Amino acid sequence: MKAKGAVRNKVKKGRISNVNWMRLLKPVSIATTLICIVLSVTLLLAQLINKDVDRLELISLLEHVSEKDILTQLEGVFPDGFAYLDVTKISERLLILPMVSNVQVEKVWPSTLKISIQEEKPVAIWNDTRMVSQHGEILPLALTQLQLPRLRGIEGGSRQVMQHFQLFNRWGKRHKLNLVSLNSTASGWQLLYENKLQIWLDSAQAMHGLQQLESVLKQFQLERIQRIDMRYEQGFAVAWKDQVLVQGKEKII
Repeated sequence: MKAKGAVRNKVKKGRISNVNWMRLLKPVSIATTLICIVLSVTLLLAQLINKDVDRLELISLLEHVSEKDILTQLEGVFPDGFAYLDVTKISERLLILPMVSNVQVEKVWPSTLKISIQEEKPVAIWNDTRMVSQHGEILPLALTQLQLPRLRGIEGGSRQVMQHFQLFNRWGKRHKLNLVSLNSTASGWQLLYENKLQIWLDSAQAMHGLQQLESVLKQFQLERIQRIDMRYEQGFAVAWKDQVLVQGKEKII
């Protein structure tokens, strides 16, 4: 009889163990079911929202960049639909176009891509044959009869020349001088302002030369000066518009 009782007790313990496992698995099962439902709803909503982009809206008046250029540049960026469209990637692609200066891209639900483009504008003429932007980039534009500053320098040096042009022009504007020409030569920087004033600066110490000139500029009447040469180690040379040069020499100061 004791043996039978022992067997019955073992069976009861097994049943209790099974009940405990069922209690543990029940909340796990419910949680898994809820997660599956949430994922299913999320995927369904993503499919409803993620429509194909079927409208391109340009909100800029463009002169040099065509819609065809834009569409060609954006080939292959739309396969994943509206929801996964990367506006940063689109901007980067459009900025590659040579006449594009700045881009703003916006997604408008449900299927519109809004693009605003700022075109590069020529700000100077380079080596009398081409046009350059404010960053010194050569622009694919035909040379027109525009009243623009003229920059000259070695091939491939347009960026450096433009950077110096902006520095020299800012300096000139403080003295009501408008820089109309900048020439980078082996002898130095040749600056020509609107009032016909010509300034020569050393290539390696251009800004230092302007600072030296700044300290004595108030002593002169700029409208009387034809040329200032700052390339001397000590002092500088001035040629006056009404000066009669003696033996071809300028006044050294």
